[in-house]
Amino acid sequence: MHLNLKTLLVITPVIFVLACGKKETSREDVRSDLIKSISLATEAEIFVRYMGQGHATYHFASGHLGYLLDEVNRSAQELSNVNASPDLRDVLDIDHAQLGLLAAQIENVRRHIQQPQVLATSEQQIREIHRTLVQAKSSL
Repeated sequence: MHLNLKTLLVITPVIFVLACGKKETSREDVRSDLIKSISLATEAEIFVRYMGQGHATYHFASGHLGYLLDEVNRSAQELSNVNASPDLRDVLDIDHAQLGLLAAQIENVRRHIQQPQVLATSEQQIREIHRTLVQAKSSL
C-alpha cells in the first residue's frame, strides 16, 4: 500500500491524538480541585449571608451571583473531562455532584434575591455542600 504525502499529513495528527489519550489525574490534582470547590462554596455561603443581612444592592448581588455560577459551572465542566483511577474517581464524582448542588443553590438565590427566608435556607444548604466537600478532601 502506497500512502502519499497528503494522506500522511492528515492521518498523522489523528493517530497522535488517539495514541496520547487523556492523562490520568494525580491525587494532588484532585486535592487542588477540591480546594477550589471548597473556596467557591465558602464564597457563595458568605455572599448569601451578606445578602441576607441586606448589605448588597440588587444589581451587585445579581452580578456577583452570575459570576459565581459561571465559575461553579466551569469547574464542574473541567471535572467532567478528568480521567482518574477508581479511588480518585469516587472523590471526583462527589466533587462534581456537590458543584451541581451548589450551582442549583446559587441559581435559586438569583431567582429570590429579595426573599430573606429563601436566602437563609440556601445559606444552610450551601454550608452542607461545603461540609461534604471538606469531608471528601479529608478522605484523600
